[in-house]
Amino acid sequence: AVENCLEVYAKLFHPYRHCLGLWQLDTEDYRTLLNVVVDGLCITGWTYRPCLNTHIDGPMQFKPAFRIRLTESKSATVECLEGHHSRPHNRRMQIQKDRFNTQCNKTDHLKDVPRWLKDEWGRVLVQEDRQQYDCLTYRRLYLPPSHPDDLIRPGLFQANCNAYGLSIAMLSFHGKYARVTKVTGDSNPSLEIHLMRRIQLPDGEMFNNFNELSHVVQEIDKQVIREQQQQQEDGTEESEGHGWQSPAQQTVRESRAATSEEQPVPFFLPVGVLSRDQNYPRTCRMCFYAVDTVTFTVTLRGFAYTGRFLGVFILFDENHFGFIWQDVNYFILFSRVQNTFQNVEAPSPQAFLEMLKNIQS
Repeated sequence: AVENCLEVYAKLFHPYRHCLGLWQLDTEDYRTLLNVVVDGLCITGWTYRPCLNTHIDGPMQFKPAFRIRLTESKSATVECLEGHHSRPHNRRMQIQKDRFNTQCNKTDHLKDVPRWLKDEWGRVLVQEDRQQYDCLTYRRLYLPPSHPDDLIRPGLFQANCNAYGLSIAMLSFHGKYARVTKVTGDSNPSLEIHLMRRIQLPDGEMFNNFNELSHVVQEIDKQVIREQQQQQEDGTEESEGHGWQSPAQQTVRESRAATSEEQPVPFFLPVGVLSRDQNYPRTCRMCFYAVDTVTFTVTLRGFAYTGRFLGVFILFDENHFGFIWQDVNYFILFSRVQNTFQNVEAPSPQAFLEMLKNIQS
């Protein structure tokens, strides 16, 4: 038995140890997640499959994508578990430091995708420049490190962003700022929360008048732009990388303490603000000025356009936050992912920031 265990370790777990953890499908069209774990005497890769019937407070849904096991001849083999016919079948894998590639000869995997997702996934699965469906590259995904001064515990959150099911986003804290980065779906918006720009909510009266709330956001935005222009003129503007790594300010620590000390105020969607989620919390703790930056790529003309959308970041509790897009009068509720993951710690803060930068590139 000891010899068998050593053989399994030497031929399976040790050679494939670098593929364990959480990964993001590296594509510009549709991004999804892959969780690779030890499953008994096998290694299994589980692909995230958004489901229309899953509430944002429910667990993430995964389906098996591949399995690595020892054959009777004691050699490791990678078996594809996707596709409509002939499964499992062989799948090739090449593992690098923070990336790995998989390739499969079967071309019927699209039949596994729910009908309501085929149009969305089809852009990934049947692109003309792909000779085969499963010739994909995954890049490693680290979860954000936690700090006692963080407003709430960082991590993964899910939201009902569109008609194709739930999307996954990552909340991380960087001193004076927080960031919500979308890690699945067909776009890469980055929500920047200014923790030094808190919006006061006396008894929640601000939500009675959306025009007044929008006016407050616009005034804060003008002040932010003036300060940024002044920094440019003075030559004191911080680079984004330095700014995101700056230590937490005293006011940020005070806001963190206030989340447990302050009494919640009533929350309701202002008149005219739409949302897919009507079952949102009815009280919130605090709000901040925030900016959503989305890059649109115009394929025919070959250039990218970056849109900047103002809004309000709303902290409900430890497990829920929301964002109101001022320009489009829309609200999205985010709920903490309850799944647990292993092998997701970044080796250093710099490695996490580099990964975050690559997601947005």
